[in-house]
Amino acid sequence: MKSLPPYTVPGAEPVLLRAGPTACLLLHGFTAQPEEMQYLAADLHGRGYSVLTPRLAGHGTQPRDLERVHWSDWLLSVEDSLDLLSNVSDRIVLIGQSMGAMLALAAAAEYPPAAVVALSTPYFDVPPLQFAFLRAGAALGWMSSRSDPRHAELGDRRKADYPAYARYPLRVFPELISLQKAMRLALPKISVPALLVQSRADRDVGADSLDRIHAQLGSSSKEKLWVEGMGHSLVWDEKRQQVFDAIGTFLKNNNL
Repeated sequence: MKSLPPYTVPGAEPVLLRAGPTACLLLHGFTAQPEEMQYLAADLHGRGYSVLTPRLAGHGTQPRDLERVHWSDWLLSVEDSLDLLSNVSDRIVLIGQSMGAMLALAAAAEYPPAAVVALSTPYFDVPPLQFAFLRAGAALGWMSSRSDPRHAELGDRRKADYPAYARYPLRVFPELISLQKAMRLALPKISVPALLVQSRADRDVGADSLDRIHAQLGSSSKEKLWVEGMGHSLVWDEKRQQVFDAIGTFLKNNNL
């Protein structure tokens, strides 16, 4: 009999690195897993910060698990991680990539951290026809067509060159829209120092996202940084060190 693969894929395990009294909670992107944040985690740990990279609900197992997830489940994943870190650190910084950045901003209003860093944060409007199509596809159980035929042996569990699902159920997309709404409501309520970073070459996030988020942030101390020639995942891109250095400088300048 063929053995079943482990439920959690390699690289999806949460990682806690203990160091100084300031802890950074690193939130991965949509369809990704904690492994996506490993380079940033290592960099921050090397700078003396404690780091936690949790696995968000429905991720790091199989795409169909996202069918049962609601956006509030992702926020609960963040809340659980904050509870853990509150027992091992004096202060917490929220840092997110893409969907993780949306969660970081939404959580920053509800559970004020010492600071928040949002990387490649989507700020989008869904046209009514597109929303109707997504709702219909979700009702029929459709999956996204995103896949990598070069590595069919991996199936739906992850991409070969990136720690993420190869595709996802359209059923989850309305949850992303709900998270987007929660993030927008949270932005004016955020009062902690904030750093927003986006690449001008990002094909997945609208070119006006960074400026729209920055304009609505309630914080009196907010910075935005545009980077050139990088893809959507700033924590995985070959040029990621410039982003890591910017985060390090931001934290140092805020005495964290």
